Amino acid sequence: MLDSEDRHWIFQHAYLPEHLPDYVVAVSGAKAYLHDNYLCFIRDNHLTFIGYPLGNDSRDLPGAYTAACERFQPSTVALIAPKIWLSPETYEKQPQDSYYRLDLPLRILHPGVAYMIRRAERELQIAYGEYGREHRRMVNGFISKHKLTSGQKRIFTHIQYYLKNSKSARLIEARKGTKLAAFTITDMGSADYAFYMFNFRSTRDKMPGASDLLFNEMVNLARSEEKKAINLGLGIHAGIRRFKEKWGGVPFLSYASALVPGKPVGLGKLANKL
Repeated sequence: MLDSEDRHWIFQHAYLPEHLPDYVVAVSGAKAYLHDNYLCFIRDNHLTFIGYPLGNDSRDLPGAYTAACERFQPSTVALIAPKIWLSPETYEKQPQDSYYRLDLPLRILHPGVAYMIRRAERELQIAYGEYGREHRRMVNGFISKHKLTSGQKRIFTHIQYYLKNSKSARLIEARKGTKLAAFTITDMGSADYAFYMFNFRSTRDKMPGASDLLFNEMVNLARSEEKKAINLGLGIHAGIRRFKEKWGGVPFLSYASALVPGKPVGLGKLANKL
């Protein structure tokens, strides 16, 4: 489990959403551990290994993974890392992606983005709110209209627990009068980074520029808290990538993932020898 010293270290060096223990614990039900500067999450003998080190860690990733498997003795492992080094027949490969980053302060705001912000400002009001029935309905509507894995559905249905248990997460909402038009969840849980976690929009009362207006407020908040950059999360698909890129977001870390079934301790040892 994490103590106060561990949490302080994580805060000083976090640069990924998966480096936010309150977030991962809330959506997964796992317990968090710091192992050789790598975060590990354990639930029901399942290990989630975050293969991105915190701080300046010169030790090799395969060795840290093997040591974590030996320490926790999991039955299965979910691994994320810049690349997967395991032998192909030992794991189930998942889609690859990249994390996007937006450096602060913004140098240039694209004219089209600036126009959408001004347009949305004429009709919407921005406020910091608390997750309630309106937000839950919007999330459930998103879930019903998209093909999601069981893991993705779990994340979305556990957002309320994440917000309840995190001191660094903020919910920013846009309303037209009393109606909720859209909301964004951002997290300030790092000394240098803010994190763009979730954005949801009303499908019934679509307001052009609502997401841009919320994004702009997140940027202002991050600057007010002296963050150096915003981790915008993964590219996911072309539409999300276009939104992040129009704001100036660029890929900065590769993302690969794997599910290791069976006996990951033995597999880790084998991988370490290759």
